[in-house]
Amino acid sequence: MGSVLITGGAGFIGLALARYCASRGDEVILVDNLFKNAGKHDADLTGVLEGDRVTFLEADMTSPMDDVPLPSRLDIVYHLAAINGTRLFYEMPYEVARTNLLVTLSLLQRLETISIGRLVYTSTSEVYSGCEQLDLLKIPTDESVPVAFPQPTDRRYSYATSKFAGEFLCLHWGSHRSVPTSVIRYHNVYGPRMGQKHVIPEFIVRASSGEDPFTIYGGVETRAFCYVDDAIEATCLVGECANADQEIVHVGNAREEIAIRDLAQLVTKRLGKFPKFVEGGRRSSSVLRRCPDVSKLDKLTGFKARVMLDEGLTHTIRFYANR
Repeated sequence: MGSVLITGGAGFIGLALARYCASRGDEVILVDNLFKNAGKHDADLTGVLEGDRVTFLEADMTSPMDDVPLPSRLDIVYHLAAINGTRLFYEMPYEVARTNLLVTLSLLQRLETISIGRLVYTSTSEVYSGCEQLDLLKIPTDESVPVAFPQPTDRRYSYATSKFAGEFLCLHWGSHRSVPTSVIRYHNVYGPRMGQKHVIPEFIVRASSGEDPFTIYGGVETRAFCYVDDAIEATCLVGECANADQEIVHVGNAREEIAIRDLAQLVTKRLGKFPKFVEGGRRSSSVLRRCPDVSKLDKLTGFKARVMLDEGLTHTIRFYANR
């Protein structure tokens, strides 16, 4: 048992992580501004808060956190707070980049005043999105692949550049403060309650509404999807791993890689829908393939993803079908 702080704790991965930590007996503090929840507590958040091990603090982390009441000692901090969602990278790039930078700077400043056992910063495979243009991307992608952004004019890099800057800030803050710090780069995590701005829930919602014809963007692109339960377990194992200090670790499922057009067909078929599919073209700077090399995760923790896409889709479709 330990004391755990999760920023972005009301979000998709954050709340799942809170539920997992609380089930193990940890005392959990969630900090979130409820941006994705439209300022409200949904049923899932309310359910988690009904237990006596989880405390919720509503706060805007883009502002100084001096007034956010944190204990004098935390065993581990999981920093997940960020604006995410592929559509948002294009629709509100300035807000995405600004928010993601400010929440990290505010958190690190607040942590200067308390004792921290470990810090885990959650980043993204999106940091590799510029590598393909420069012929630097290899598949499966390991943590040694260079991170490169050709030009700042591409809106898609709003998320990736801000998360990469967060990696730099957290790793070097940890080194300066002698706090063991790890960076996790998630690779296409999905599951119930992830909103509707990611490809799997978007396909589910659009298919459920009977959309026909069904437009697919980047149908030839492939992704390897990781179910949220696997991602949470791997996250905690990295957080508890003494050998993961100053390490960047991929968390994902490299066992299945699927084309987006095949994913669309799979989702619509599972919902009993058979629309005409129309290719809408690829979005700018979206990589052709994404599949992680997770050998470092295996070496450090022994973890291997267990939930395959068919099972994960069953859980995810059931969640959205009941909404």
